[in-house]
Amino acid sequence: MKTLDIKVTITNDGKLLVNSPVDMPMGEYNAVIVLEDRPIEHHLQTSVQNAQAIFRKYIPANRQLSEELIQERKEESLNE
Repeated sequence: MKTLDIKVTITNDGKLLVNSPVDMPMGEYNAVIVLEDRPIEHHLQTSVQNAQAIFRKYIPANRQLSEELIQERKEESLNE
């Protein structure tokens, strides 16, 4: 018997997705799953939003850094 500490995903249609890093042979296994009362709150989207909020403290939303970078690269290429 093995005890696994893994994250699972429940999809909109009720499927339980398990991405297991366990080194076990392929096949069907009996398993007992204990789920916490609520989903994990720090998903990728939440992490991205948190990073964007930190970034926006220093760079105003009306600045487009990608456009500034493209312009800088164009100017550099003209000087070569």
